[in-house]
Amino acid sequence: MAMIPLEIVRKLALDVGFSDCGVSPAGKLGDAGNGLLSWLGKGYHGEMAYMERNLNLRLNPSALVPGAKSVISVILAYGHQEIPLMAHPPRVSRYALMPDYHKVMKTMLFRLLNALREEFGPVNGRPFVDSAPVLERAWAENSGMGWIGKNSNFIHPKFGSFVFIGELIVDAAVEDSSRQHKNRCGSCTRCMEACPTHAIVEPGVVDARLCISYLTIEKRSPLTEKECGSLNGWCFGCDICQEVCPWNQKLLPITNEEVSIIPELKQLNAGNMMGMTQTQFEEWFGITPLKRAGYEKLMQSVSCAVKASH
Repeated sequence: MAMIPLEIVRKLALDVGFSDCGVSPAGKLGDAGNGLLSWLGKGYHGEMAYMERNLNLRLNPSALVPGAKSVISVILAYGHQEIPLMAHPPRVSRYALMPDYHKVMKTMLFRLLNALREEFGPVNGRPFVDSAPVLERAWAENSGMGWIGKNSNFIHPKFGSFVFIGELIVDAAVEDSSRQHKNRCGSCTRCMEACPTHAIVEPGVVDARLCISYLTIEKRSPLTEKECGSLNGWCFGCDICQEVCPWNQKLLPITNEEVSIIPELKQLNAGNMMGMTQTQFEEWFGITPLKRAGYEKLMQSVSCAVKASH
C-alpha cells in the first residue's frame, strides 16, 4: 500500500468529530519511556500498580499491533462548559458529568478506522483510549499537535489542555506530522504555584500520591485524615492546575455534542451530593466517569470536600 497522505487522514478525523489529529511513525518512545521509568522508580504512582505492568507494551506500539507502522493521535476538546458542581464544593472535574469519554472516543476511533478502510482498502488497527498501556500524552506531543506542560498535561495551542486524547495504531504507513511542537510554557509556573498540595514536584512531573485527582479517583485504600483535609473542596478529580493555565483562558465552544454535560446533571449541588443514595448514584452517574470512583469512595470524598471548605 502506498503512503497515506496526512491531510486525508486529518480530514477523516475531523469528519468523525475529533478536534485535531496528528501522526507519528510507530517506533519506540525514547525520552518518554525514560521519564516513565524514573517516575515509577520514585514511587510517584502510589497505589497504581498497573502502571508497573506491561512496560514493553507501553513503549513499543508493535507489541500492541503486529506490523504497526503509524500512530494516529487524536484529541477531542471539551473544556468550555461550566456548571455549579464545578464552581462550589464538593467540586468535580469538568469532564466527569459527560458520557464516559472512553466509550465515546473508542466509538469515534472505530469510525475513523472504518473510514480509512473505505478510502484506502485493508487497514488493520486498534484504538486506544486511556485504558490500555499506551502513553497517550507522549504520542500526542510526538505527533506535533502540541506539548506537555509543567503540570504534565498535554496542551494544544488552540484547545488548551481540556482535551481527551486517543490513539489509533495501524499497520499502514501514514505521512507523519511529527515535527516537534515548541513547548510554549516558557517561564510560566502558574500551575505549579496554584497546586494546593504541591503535587507538581518539578516541571512536567507529578507525584500522584499528593495529587487530588489521584486521591479522589485512583487511591483505593481509605483516605487518611491528612489526605481528607487536603482535597481543597474537590470530590472527584481536580482542575486547578488547568484552570490557571494561560492556554485555557480563551476556550472555544465544543463542536461535538457527544462531550456535552448530561442535561439532568447540570443543576446538581452540594445538597444533592451529600444526601445521595446508592440508587441515585447509579441513576445519575452510571454512564459518566464518576462511576469509576464507586459510591462509597465518592461519598467519603464528598464528606471530606465539604468539611474542608467550611
